[in-house]
Amino acid sequence: MKGIVLLLLAMAILSLSANAISVVSDYLVNDTLELAAGASKIYSIRLQNPTENEAGMKLDYDATFMKVISYQDVYILPPKTTGYRIEFNITAPEKPGLYRLSYTVSEVSPGGGGTLPILLKINRGFKLKATKNPNKFYINYDYLAYAVIVLLLVYFFWKKKHGKLLNTKPKKYLKGKNL
Repeated sequence: MKGIVLLLLAMAILSLSANAISVVSDYLVNDTLELAAGASKIYSIRLQNPTENEAGMKLDYDATFMKVISYQDVYILPPKTTGYRIEFNITAPEKPGLYRLSYTVSEVSPGGGGTLPILLKINRGFKLKATKNPNKFYINYDYLAYAVIVLLLVYFFWKKKHGKLLNTKPKKYLKGKNL
């Protein structure tokens, strides 16, 4: 029993001095950013350095639909920084669908002042749902094909029923003779 109490006390003392970098991002409902096809939106993250030392951070991201505004190779965070903002311009593709986006923030120089220099890496992913643009006119080619088939069938049956009336030639009257 005495050993367990000492172990818990040692863990409590060691946990008081633990500091690490962190990343805070904008809130997304169901972890999904919903945009109309072709539309853009700003999505931001904030880097935090609660340590007493300066920390260098590197940002890697999927550049297919994301572009960082004011990109830097290495972001230097001063000590006790709680909101270093990085903004992404996210553009939805023209084709509606669900897409996966991700970014990784990693330390390039240890920020903690502890005896064990650990370089942290934080991965984050979310979904981009591109919806149909309500300002555009879309043609559903399946329904168009069905409509053409139905019109052809109606024309075929109408032609079959009334074809003789359409193909009859008008009677020609001879001059001077009444038929």
